Amino acid sequence: MSRRAIQIIFYNNPDDYPPIINGVRMLAQAGWQVEILCRDSGKSWDVAYPTEANVVRIRLEGRSSWQEYLAFVARVMRHGSNHASLIYAHDMHALVPARMLATLYRRPLVYHSHDFADDSQKLPAGSRAVHAFQQKFARTADLVIIPDADRAKVISCSLHLKQDPLIVANAPLNRPVPRSTALHQAISIRDQNFTKIMFRQGRIGIGHAIESTMRSIPYWANRHWGFVLMGVGESSYIEKLNRDARMLGIERQFMVLPPVGYDQVKEFTPAANVGHALYDPIHINNVHITTASNKIMEYMAAGLPLLVSDTPSLRALVEKHNCGITADEQSPQSIAAAVNLLLGDSKHARSIGASARRAFEENFCYDRQFAKVLGALDKLSCK
Repeated sequence: MSRRAIQIIFYNNPDDYPPIINGVRMLAQAGWQVEILCRDSGKSWDVAYPTEANVVRIRLEGRSSWQEYLAFVARVMRHGSNHASLIYAHDMHALVPARMLATLYRRPLVYHSHDFADDSQKLPAGSRAVHAFQQKFARTADLVIIPDADRAKVISCSLHLKQDPLIVANAPLNRPVPRSTALHQAISIRDQNFTKIMFRQGRIGIGHAIESTMRSIPYWANRHWGFVLMGVGESSYIEKLNRDARMLGIERQFMVLPPVGYDQVKEFTPAANVGHALYDPIHINNVHITTASNKIMEYMAAGLPLLVSDTPSLRALVEKHNCGITADEQSPQSIAAAVNLLLGDSKHARSIGASARRAFEENFCYDRQFAKVLGALDKLSCK
């Protein structure tokens, strides 16, 4: 590694985390050599990492989660390099070996906290131990990065951070919006055809107001409109959703598409008419989600009007940028009213979508957001 070299540690698969992918791309563009030490989940999405990046996937075969984690820490320590000028942790499990490496080689430590477990969440014993480590040592990082301002206030207080964290929205890079028929083709081969589409991309699971949105469909103004999901989810949960759709009599208006890699998502999103970003307030990350939500930023990048939960921060976002409307995520009638407004008036929806794209370009694109990180890293690497 060269002097402008950085080691990134992540106890997960970076292929599933757009801010890591886009951050690495910007680091490489800025002249950094990057090495990612990450957990091998057994699934690779064929992400086009830059040639300046080396992804080391650590396969773990321990008989327990504790064994796997300790093996990960040991492997990271063996891969650690005193030629790296910075150590960069991307989650609380990565913070443990990152703090050790930064101390061993006397290098600055960066902690980029995507999700946060507060004291109210029930965690496995191992995660509780790692959480306690985070509680003690996160404040020792030379730079802390958090993707949402409201979440940052909670984290700063909980972790007793010595300095204000840097707020960096989880947004895609600013690239031309592709014209593609991929979404309609995927729907068509499943013998469906929707005149308008409300689209939710990303992980499919509890906490995303999917069930209440499905219950809203009987109140929609047009039976040819569809609610389409695309992403990774437990097969049992997806099967439950399909059973619920049949019970509600909406199976011709609801569809779950198989996941695609991050670089392919942009081929699907722009063909939709509305971006669904409702969140049930089940934990801190869903409550304080506004600029931490990859999907919200990706909908804006694609020029889609947003349907978001009626929380103070999300309401402020859509009102300030005229980029969507809010709904009560627990009320099917409230969701239906919002859908009917957005899908029922194409001219209005296009105007809101154009405002969303403009706000993305001017404020939220990762080119602008991560530039703040690049500046901070340059200063740290010169210490």
